[in-house]
Amino acid sequence: MTESELRARLDGMFRREEHLCAELVVRELAEAGGKDPQDAVRMATGFCSGLARTCGQCGAVSGAVMGMGLLAGHTAETGDYDPVYAIVQEFKENFEKEFGSTNCFGLIECDFNTAEGQQRYKEEDKREKCLDAVVFSVETALSILREHGYLAEEAVFTNSRLAPCGLVCGNCVAFEGGPVQRLSSGLKAQLGDNFAEYAKRFEGMNPVFSKYADFAELLDFLASGSCTGCREQGCLFQSCRVTECVREQGVDYCFQCGEFPCDRHGFPERLETIWRRNNNRMQETGSTEWFRLCKDKPRYP
Repeated sequence: MTESELRARLDGMFRREEHLCAELVVRELAEAGGKDPQDAVRMATGFCSGLARTCGQCGAVSGAVMGMGLLAGHTAETGDYDPVYAIVQEFKENFEKEFGSTNCFGLIECDFNTAEGQQRYKEEDKREKCLDAVVFSVETALSILREHGYLAEEAVFTNSRLAPCGLVCGNCVAFEGGPVQRLSSGLKAQLGDNFAEYAKRFEGMNPVFSKYADFAELLDFLASGSCTGCREQGCLFQSCRVTECVREQGVDYCFQCGEFPCDRHGFPERLETIWRRNNNRMQETGSTEWFRLCKDKPRYP
């Protein structure tokens, strides 16, 4: 995604007040790393508007630090804080060199905790300065993360989640690390290992619990994350020939092939229609933007 495309997308969310500075930055970094951004965005809310209107640190900086920690932070396995400290220091140095300060008031000279400061922000259109900081923070943090090996290139990540047919592998019921696996694993953990015994007791209150054994078998499958994507393991739909074909043609998606559309896909009529539609749209928008448009939508509407 180009800087102008990123700016336009972030500007749209900013203008609609879907998210503010810290939320925007951490959302972009979480998504780039394949993390669910919802909790990260909520965590970032108090850091917006200069640390909750206290003339504190710029929210874009706070969002970048949180996002970098989310993708590269200390874990019990590594036990090492130095690597993430180093990349945060590198980010801070770059930000200060670009804007002269990491403090919200120092950047826009508006005290959001006063009516006068909020009015000045609007009258002097300081939002553009904030947007500059947000875009710079996203691009700089992503660049540092990629340079230090914490993040794949955007096209590589998209290909790992988006199938050649245009469906989002990442949202499949079998995808390892996808939302279905994460949510199913969470439900298993909440129910615990002994819930089958409780289900038997609950049958008297509600006969639906008599079906728990079948449900548990399905839940085990959903929580297993048995597939890493079409490009590695092939499509779960056995007659699909798309993955094999794009590999032979040396392309990532069908629309990139000079023979598209062809009749070698192996799909029945309904899936063929979806395959054509998806690739036609990818041809218009590009695969990365198509992935962004589809990744948060249900895979099985």
